[in-house]
Amino acid sequence: MKAVHTFVAVGLCCYSLTAIADSNAATRRSNAENYKDRALAACLSTAYKDSPAGEDADITKSAFLEWTYYNDDKGNPAIDQLVEKYLHRDYSNPVEGYAGAKFNLLKCLDMYHSQELDAQVHKYVPHPNWVGDKPAKR
Repeated sequence: MKAVHTFVAVGLCCYSLTAIADSNAATRRSNAENYKDRALAACLSTAYKDSPAGEDADITKSAFLEWTYYNDDKGNPAIDQLVEKYLHRDYSNPVEGYAGAKFNLLKCLDMYHSQELDAQVHKYVPHPNWVGDKPAKR
């Protein structure tokens, strides 16, 4: 009987670990990480507007509002301005042999890794290391 209990316990643990692995990881990331991820989703949404990828990025961008605590009145317009700035960059020939490519994904990745986006995190995310919606008031 003890072997059956052990087997059931191990099975439940494995199932729980699988469920955790398949669940949304954004809810377990910090506000700083989610702010930057929201900015990336905003960039992809704009870059690929009117496509299935753009629509998915737009929905994802909106979902980050539920998982991230930041000054959205100032942060959202700042993200939008940064997205526009990066998508208007001229990447017409970063690598020879790709004439005509827009390199929008590369522009969005460059924005994601930029010092400007890091500065926004410091400016608009009051609790960057907090994981969860809103830190408890003391």
